[in-house]
Amino acid sequence: MSPPFDGSYYIKNIASGYFITSDGKDSFSTPVSTIKPTSDLNDKMSFNLRKGDGEWYFISANYSGANVRASSNGSTAIWRPNEVAFKILDAGEALYNIRLDGANLFWYDDIASMQPLHMVLLNKGSTADSAKWMFLDV
Repeated sequence: MSPPFDGSYYIKNIASGYFITSDGKDSFSTPVSTIKPTSDLNDKMSFNLRKGDGEWYFISANYSGANVRASSNGSTAIWRPNEVAFKILDAGEALYNIRLDGANLFWYDDIASMQPLHMVLLNKGSTADSAKWMFLDV
């Protein structure tokens, strides 16, 4: 399946059922998190997907405008003012893996966490269910 088109999406992890969320501040260098909604999806869960050159995409929070990128040690997705490119790869049945530009690091939801919020971590080469995401139209 082709990657999603440019636009606004809710991004849901298939393993946890949690959605990527903005805290409304998205303070730079703080982790990107996921949450299980208890009511309707809201603006803080809406993200802009923008296609760059070739097969690269950029992801930013519609609520704050902050961009998603990797921490300096490459272990966690964090908020930053500048963009970083990701590949959106087919993972079957309207599911996708999100891979960091220039690295074999994939977004995955820290489903082992028992907190109400999970962090989006980066895992080398992992394409397990915790690394599969759905892009749902806003």
